[in-house]
Amino acid sequence: MTSQCPRCQSQHIDTKDLAKKAGSTLGTLAGAASGAASGLSRSEISSAGGAILGVVAKAILGGLIGSATGCAVGARLGEVIDINVLDNLHCLSCGYTFSSKNR
Repeated sequence: MTSQCPRCQSQHIDTKDLAKKAGSTLGTLAGAASGAASGLSRSEISSAGGAILGVVAKAILGGLIGSATGCAVGARLGEVIDINVLDNLHCLSCGYTFSSKNR
């Protein structure tokens, strides 16, 4: 479905996706921190006195997995906020911002 500006009827519409961008950024940071901490705690429990390289590798792997998961969840949540709460659509012709729900 092609969106149309309610003010000037132009079909030159773009999405701002502000909440999606913010959600994916915050989700990435939170997921990385949580995943790294989880990787570290599991490493300390499972290999007390083990090699330091293994502990660091588990923390890095946990951080990568956590950041990917956090990014996906944050982006999806932000997308829902963009669609249902914010005026996410932006007319490139007249500059008017509006929501697809308010058309």
